[in-house]
Amino acid sequence: MIEFMGKQLANPLIASSCIATESVANVLRLAKNGVQGAILKSCADYERGEISGKREFAVDTTTGYTYASAPFESEILTLDECLDMLRALRPQTEILLIPSFTASSLAPEDWISACQQLEAAGADGIQLDFFYMGNLIGVDGLSGRIVSLLRELNAALQIPVMPKLNINLPKDYIMPLLVEGGVTYVSLLDSVRSPYLRKTDGAYHISDRLDAGTTSCFGHWQLPLTLGYTYTAVKHGLNVCAGGGITCADDVRRLLAAGAVTVQSATFLTKYPNRGSKLFDK
Repeated sequence: MIEFMGKQLANPLIASSCIATESVANVLRLAKNGVQGAILKSCADYERGEISGKREFAVDTTTGYTYASAPFESEILTLDECLDMLRALRPQTEILLIPSFTASSLAPEDWISACQQLEAAGADGIQLDFFYMGNLIGVDGLSGRIVSLLRELNAALQIPVMPKLNINLPKDYIMPLLVEGGVTYVSLLDSVRSPYLRKTDGAYHISDRLDAGTTSCFGHWQLPLTLGYTYTAVKHGLNVCAGGGITCADDVRRLLAAGAVTVQSATFLTKYPNRGSKLFDK
C-alpha cells in the first residue's frame, strides 16, 4: 500500500488534470478501472462567457508528440462547475479527489476563498496550477510572493496544497521555495507551450506561428525533464506526484525508482481510460 495525502492507495496511479478528469462520469470510469486518484480539470473563479473556438487533441504517431489546443473558456472549468463535480463525486468514490485551481495573480486573496470552498466540497488536497499564469520568473519579488502565498494557504486550509510545476519555474530555484512555504507535496511536470495546432483535410499539422496562450505539447520526450524535477524534489524532502512523459509501466518504474511516491498520467488515460492497469505492475 502507498500513503499519499492521508489515504492508503492500492497502486501509485493518479489521473492528471486533463480531459479524462473533467466530468463526473469520466472520473468514476477511471476509478472503476484502478486509478487511485484524480486531479480534476483545472478551474478558475470566473464567469463563463460566450465560448469561441474549440478544443483539439491529437497524437502524431511518427514523432510521438501529443498536441492539445483550446481557448481558455473551453479548457478551464469555472469554480462552480468544479464544486458541483466534487459534491457529486464525494459520495460515490473513495479515491483521492484533488481539484486543480488557477488564478490571475499570486496574491493570496485570489486563492484562499476558492480553495476553502473546494475543501468544504470534499477535496482531499488542492493542486495549485501556475501554468495559466504564464512565465512567472520575471515577476518582481517572485520568491517572496510564492512563499507568502503558500504559507497563507497552508494556514487557511486543513488539507494539503500541491503546486504543479512547469519548466518556466526552474527546479533548483523553485524547490527550496516550496519547502520554505511549508509544502509537502509537489505535482510535476506540466506540458510545454508549442506551435499552434491546425486541422486541414482531416489531418493535423503545426502552423508557422506560435500561440503560447492556447497550445500545449507533451509526450514521451518529457520524461527526462520529469525525472530531473523528481530527483531535485526528492532531494528537498518533497512527496512527488510525478508525470509528464509516461507511456508505459517501465516509465512508471523509472519515476518510482527516482523517488516519486505516486505517478500521474494525462495522455495515456485520455486515450485509454479503461486501461489504467497497463501503467503499473500488480
